[in-house]
Amino acid sequence: MVVLVDLLVLIVLVLAIYAEAGRGLFLALSDVVRVAAALILGLAAYTLVQLVGHNYPASLVAFVLVALVVILLVPTAIRSAALDPAWAKTVLARIGAGLVGAGLGLAICAAFVPVLSRTPEIGLAIARSRLGSRFLDAAPWVYYAADQLNLDLPMLNLSPVRFEDEGTPARPRLVQRVNYSRLDGSTCIACGGRVRFAGYQRRFGFSVSPLFVCEECERTSDGCQTFEGFHLMYGRCPRRVAGKLGAIDCGVWPSGIGVVPRGPCPVCGE
Repeated sequence: MVVLVDLLVLIVLVLAIYAEAGRGLFLALSDVVRVAAALILGLAAYTLVQLVGHNYPASLVAFVLVALVVILLVPTAIRSAALDPAWAKTVLARIGAGLVGAGLGLAICAAFVPVLSRTPEIGLAIARSRLGSRFLDAAPWVYYAADQLNLDLPMLNLSPVRFEDEGTPARPRLVQRVNYSRLDGSTCIACGGRVRFAGYQRRFGFSVSPLFVCEECERTSDGCQTFEGFHLMYGRCPRRVAGKLGAIDCGVWPSGIGVVPRGPCPVCGE
């Protein structure tokens, strides 16, 4: 299975290079334009639906529909205008088109390999492969880009809605994404120190989680061991939750020792 994953990646790249080189540089560049336009307009549709309805599935459907319309209409417009200049079929132009095809092939793999990795057996094979695993290594950059654009994309990890349900049979679901980059400098619940955002880290397969490290006591977490992060992730104060559960620790990046939040909460004052 591991060898098959690498073989499929190579096949996609070879086919993309062959197809674009055969079409010529002009049509290859038009493919880049329509992919970029589909992505931009699709994200605009996603954002609009999300602002109005706050519904991730509906927003995703809007993104797919708009992206497909753009991808299908651009080639139709080019064929109708009979645009295919002779200079785009020279040897150098075809070489350039092949390079464009390589880029598009990489983009296709970057889109589909992480999706396939959600299946346990295939995901394990992808994680062990030489080529497929490289696309998983690039997955955190999606979250960095979402933070910079402040896009309301859901985290692809399944997480409990309540902190109390971590590690229990309670059914998890896709939860609203938090702009974790903006939590840099949050307040540690253990010592009150400044917590540093150490970036998005791969855990296993396509699972990506933010990592925070306290600069004073070195406590690690996905943000739930900070007052500000806990409020954003669970909509409650960690002091109140710890009052019911006792000492708490992060289930994603555990420190190994549970703590009861110390000092007043800088968010709600409790």
